[in-house]
Amino acid sequence: MGYYMGKNIYLTKSEQNVFNWISKTDIITNKEIKELLPNFDEKNINKICYKLMKKKYLRMLKKGLYLVQKEGKFAIENPFKIALFIYHGYIGFSSALRFYGLIEYEPFTIFVVTKHHSKNIPVGQYSFKYVAMGERAVGITYSEDIFVSTIEKTFFDCFYKPQYAGGYSTITKALKQQRKMNWDRFLYFFKNFSSNSLCQRTGYILDILRETDFSFPQKLLRYLENRIKTNTKLLPTAPSQGEFIKKWKLIDNVGKENILSWWYHG
Repeated sequence: MGYYMGKNIYLTKSEQNVFNWISKTDIITNKEIKELLPNFDEKNINKICYKLMKKKYLRMLKKGLYLVQKEGKFAIENPFKIALFIYHGYIGFSSALRFYGLIEYEPFTIFVVTKHHSKNIPVGQYSFKYVAMGERAVGITYSEDIFVSTIEKTFFDCFYKPQYAGGYSTITKALKQQRKMNWDRFLYFFKNFSSNSLCQRTGYILDILRETDFSFPQKLLRYLENRIKTNTKLLPTAPSQGEFIKKWKLIDNVGKENILSWWYHG
């Protein structure tokens, strides 16, 4: 005898038995299904999972990993956790800023920093964006059941790839709001993982941020100043149009009013 789940969706007895077990979780692996159902052989489990996918009860995130549909839809209650199940890494960039309560909006692009994987995976209303950072994929803490960049590494990553952080306006506003930065740890990442041009760009941003009564150790600014070597642009991929900042040997092709828009116009 078969079963109906929802409107006109027929499940066989075997499919129903499998679904009764897997519906207790949001995501599940083939290995976990085998452990839950030791009387089912691997071939049979794979066949049942395939049929459950065809009937929209499972969605394959990657080989052997499934998102479970509940109440007629794929419910994504913890997108950070699900994103980390697909590829190992840590929540970073604007997603980490959101995790720390430093941006107000709920981003529907979830950023995960990995060592080697770079790709976009749409899952429900979310887009999981994996950014390969190689040796820079460090500076991680475990909090609230997920791996996330430390606050110091979060801001380093944001300066490194501001396009994944919502741009410089978002970064400067978040930096102004944070209260837990360990500046020695922040400096550590620049000493070990930064190019000279990244130091120039970061130094310039921190320098103008002082207009908002933002303070940070002078030794950080001195270190970044000492890394000034050749001319660069604030946004390397943008046209070379803007004010040349002699102190930092940098073309500001974004504009100070845009960088501090929340301060000037907020």
